[in-house]
Amino acid sequence: MSYKLSYFNSFQKDDWNKILGQMEGNQNFYLWHVIKYYSQFSNIINLSFALFEGKKCIAMVALGVLKSKKEFVFSSQFCPEPILCGGINNYSRKKILTNIRQQILDIGKKYGITKYKLFSHPIRYKKNIPHLSSENQFYNLKWSKEFFVHNTVIIDLKTKEEDIWNNFSKYHKKNIKKASKIKFKFYTIDSKSEKKTITSKFSNFKKAHYLSAGKKTRPDSTWDIMNKMILDGDGILFTLNYKNQDISFLYCGVFNKFAWGWSQANLEEFEKDLMPRHLLEWSVIKKLKKMKFKFYEIGERFYEYKNFLPSNKEISISDFKEKFGGKFYPKVSFISEFNN
Repeated sequence: MSYKLSYFNSFQKDDWNKILGQMEGNQNFYLWHVIKYYSQFSNIINLSFALFEGKKCIAMVALGVLKSKKEFVFSSQFCPEPILCGGINNYSRKKILTNIRQQILDIGKKYGITKYKLFSHPIRYKKNIPHLSSENQFYNLKWSKEFFVHNTVIIDLKTKEEDIWNNFSKYHKKNIKKASKIKFKFYTIDSKSEKKTITSKFSNFKKAHYLSAGKKTRPDSTWDIMNKMILDGDGILFTLNYKNQDISFLYCGVFNKFAWGWSQANLEEFEKDLMPRHLLEWSVIKKLKKMKFKFYEIGERFYEYKNFLPSNKEISISDFKEKFGGKFYPKVSFISEFNN
């Protein structure tokens, strides 16, 4: 039976996400809103597709095109690796991936693409349940001339709260205890919150992010999508409020009991004296645990190696994240080249 492509833009959100529920692998990166988010950046063409065999969807492929660099990529974000339907054996899996590779080559010829940049993440779903696994995580080596690995910091929320706390650095514990003496209010803004509350809190977050960065860092449409994600249950905004003012924010993407840190901002004038960021992270960990989430990804841990030179800011932020005691798991990035 022959294969058929159906491009992302031919689907409605609910139809795409319904098919997503039949897949296994890095599912969370294939949420409708997540793909739409990464498609908003300048000069990106979204050519993501679902692959069908007859009436059955057997795979989904997130594919962005950056024509100016002749690459399959979503701006600075590599494409997540293809995900396949559940219940297939290894022979069928390899056969489907080989066909996907050919489909990508054919699309590449049309757009003059010479590189395919993709990544594989250690949180992998089976039957819509997240697991930590390296199974087939390096499969794309067979088509890649170059790859590199970063550790990402993940907390297993099934661990006892006391044990999670005991893995924090002394520095973080000290600052959390200090901040705990201040009269902060902790807010969880999710799909159950009133719409006007979501609008107000998210607006405060967006303003704080702009002030913290000192400039506009991405298109307004990406913020609109993040707001919609809260309404649709794909995102949660956490805040710390001091004297009726939100001063620290953490936005997480969420999918089937896995949460990952997406964006964070603080009001600078409160950081030095109140140190709200440490307490906010700890409050989020406890809240996610209470909500029965299985894993929480705090973020990647960057080091200088090979041709990768993170900024001082990136190293500082990742050092901060490491001190919350999560375990290191590999996030693998591949660069595949072909002649077009």
